[in-house]
Amino acid sequence: MNVKGILEKELELISVPGSEVLRLKSISSDFIESLKREGLKAFVGGSLAKGTLVVKEIQDVDIFAVFDYSEDILKLEGVLKSIDLPGKLKRVHGSRDYFHVDIGDVVLEVIPVVKNSDPELAENVTDMSLSHVKYVVGGIKKDSGLAGEIMLAKAFCRAQRCYGAEGYLRGFSGYSLEVLVIHFGGFTKFLKGMRKTKSFGAMGNGQQAVGKQGKIVVDSCKYFKNEKEIMREINANKLQGPVVVVDPTYKYRNICAGLGGDTFERFLKAGKEFLKVPSLEFFNRQEIDVEGLKSFALKKKARFLSLELKSDRQEGDIAGTKMGKILNFSVRELERSGQNVLRKEFDYSGVGNSAKGYLVVLEKREVEVRGPSVGLQACVAEFRKAKGDAVFTRKGFWWFRKRVSIEEVLEFVKKFEEEIGAEIELV
Repeated sequence: MNVKGILEKELELISVPGSEVLRLKSISSDFIESLKREGLKAFVGGSLAKGTLVVKEIQDVDIFAVFDYSEDILKLEGVLKSIDLPGKLKRVHGSRDYFHVDIGDVVLEVIPVVKNSDPELAENVTDMSLSHVKYVVGGIKKDSGLAGEIMLAKAFCRAQRCYGAEGYLRGFSGYSLEVLVIHFGGFTKFLKGMRKTKSFGAMGNGQQAVGKQGKIVVDSCKYFKNEKEIMREINANKLQGPVVVVDPTYKYRNICAGLGGDTFERFLKAGKEFLKVPSLEFFNRQEIDVEGLKSFALKKKARFLSLELKSDRQEGDIAGTKMGKILNFSVRELERSGQNVLRKEFDYSGVGNSAKGYLVVLEKREVEVRGPSVGLQACVAEFRKAKGDAVFTRKGFWWFRKRVSIEEVLEFVKKFEEEIGAEIELV
């Protein structure tokens, strides 16, 4: 089967039946009407509004509750508790708290947003959601085929564990994928366009630009003259990742700022392999190959570590981010102690308060630590007294040999569990 046939088949598999779309729209409409009766304005957002819904066990539907002023958001919870809801209500903590109405196979995500005409004055990124919907819907209206292309991009990235802006995933957000697919003009063009080239080029439709720092830079609306101006005008903290995509609705925002380097490399590898040998398998969820990690460790004569991670914080993004943080902290401490971490994998479903971490570590049982300069006689005397026979000189400095172990490093990490908000255990 050629690429076209594969993508047509996948689109058929992930497309939500019309009857189900109508059901979701009916549920959303009834809920919005109940809010309107209480004096609240609300609109459907997300994939349902954009026509890019894909098949999932549990469908989440974004409902934006729009307020004139941020102080008015406080009314939302009271209204939700006072009306006859179609499911169970749950408050979800985030940069701005929102609510879930759990209906079983459907979750209404009720997101408060403040109406604004100037994105620069938005108090929270969610306040830009309505303009994001408008931009994407506008792009799809110009080319109706892009809806299916966006669905394919989301299905591919979800399968390759590259989808989701949550802190523990550090993948592509849904909006960033929508913008990129519209920019490049399709799914396969997006895969090709995100591959690095050697020089900074034009940024028109179907083209990409890679800057001097190896970043892929996309400016669909051509807000800036060149990469140099982009790097100067956008906040430096938002330019740390491998991809810079200027938000078409707000020129000073990089919508890929949260994309992690490891996640992006995994995406690039999967994209390259798909383009080389297309297959429906690339759209099936790619679980972590634990046995493959063990074989890799054996081949490298390294240790395979399986780690249990737990957090008592709110399940989802918060718990996942905390558990990911303690795993990353462990990796930094292992490398700081002279251990060479060859592979790292983090496995969290997004549900519950536990996760798994996997590391392949080329272990060193002894490391050399630099001490004072040979000319600092007082310090040297104290250093030699403290370190005993393990000291030696090299290139103008005193050194000592220190016994280390992975277990000792992980015990040290455990001292920071309370501060980080997660626990780690070697199993």
